Amino acid sequence: MKGLLTLLILLQSSILFANDGAYFMSGNQLIPIKETSVQVRKEILSLKRVDKDFLEVTVDYTFFNPEKKAKTILVGFEAFSPSGDVDFFPKNGQHPYMNDFTVNMNQKILPFEISYVSTEEAKKELSLKDIETNIKEFDYAEFYYVYHFNATFQPGENRLVHTYKFRLSGSVDYMYNFEYILTAANRWANNKIDDFTLTIDIGDYQDFYINPTFFKSVDEWSVNGIGKKVDDFMKEYRHSNGQNAAAFFVQKGTVQFKKKNFHPKGELFLFNPRYLTFQEPFSLNTYLPLSTDSDPYFEEATDENALKVLQNLPYARRGYIFSNSVLKNYYENVSWYIPNKDYVPKPDELQQNEINWLADLKKIKLKRKK
Repeated sequence: MKGLLTLLILLQSSILFANDGAYFMSGNQLIPIKETSVQVRKEILSLKRVDKDFLEVTVDYTFFNPEKKAKTILVGFEAFSPSGDVDFFPKNGQHPYMNDFTVNMNQKILPFEISYVSTEEAKKELSLKDIETNIKEFDYAEFYYVYHFNATFQPGENRLVHTYKFRLSGSVDYMYNFEYILTAANRWANNKIDDFTLTIDIGDYQDFYINPTFFKSVDEWSVNGIGKKVDDFMKEYRHSNGQNAAAFFVQKGTVQFKKKNFHPKGELFLFNPRYLTFQEPFSLNTYLPLSTDSDPYFEEATDENALKVLQNLPYARRGYIFSNSVLKNYYENVSWYIPNKDYVPKPDELQQNEINWLADLKKIKLKRKK
């Protein structure tokens, strides 16, 4: 369906996070280096959306030290400063959109420190005073955060797990987005991840999109639950290498990407677009989203058939099979629709925001009446 929706690519706010890498500290500089012996055997990256506005991130590594003695490495986790119309000043010394950062090495909690590294002066480490001066002179951050800690790798396998909670921020063009630098893992000795797993749980009745920068097709992904995946679905310009983003429509469950001998050449960019209708009234040519976060608002519908489509959106999300020819034709042509012969509509089981949305439809005006 086309004609009545647009994705505005305007002011953007973005934050990038990176896989762990080895660092060498020299004076007031943190310099990324390539590790020569310790290898990444396994990485399990888990993203779980909670309370609508937060993303819980868990990165579970299995490293292998082939040497006969323990080796201590300064490990750094990079978190780039926010950009756009956001506050980039550290909050309590930490990243303003990230909290609850933890590091667990072989079942032992490790202490960590935070450095502010200049993006302008060859990795120079900044102080909070430097940043305060920066804020007065610029309206953007010239530094990024490095959460760093000393990790002692015993001979053989070592497990390192770190977690944090990231506050999802919206913008004109995105309801939310999340960026993660996968290629930092290539700094380890094996120049790849022997066994990589990415699991994404955004919640029920949600859609999200990922640029195909580290995979070729959605065939490399699996849906654990009820959902659909579609290649080449949406034009997206950031970090896309000119390719269209893949779409994931999830009624219930998670999506997962697994790869052996994974040498990432691109980064993860996950987003949910903010669709804005620019033409009233709602018609049968207007696209309706799967996501229950983005119930669109209309003041008018073209006729009673269009209004019926709106009234049945919550049930279509759950796979109701329509006998009405208008509803059947409309929803069978929506990319996210998955028929479920066992589903019986129960209005009291809808989400509260859907119940509120249906109530608001009583105010809608019809442009044409029978």
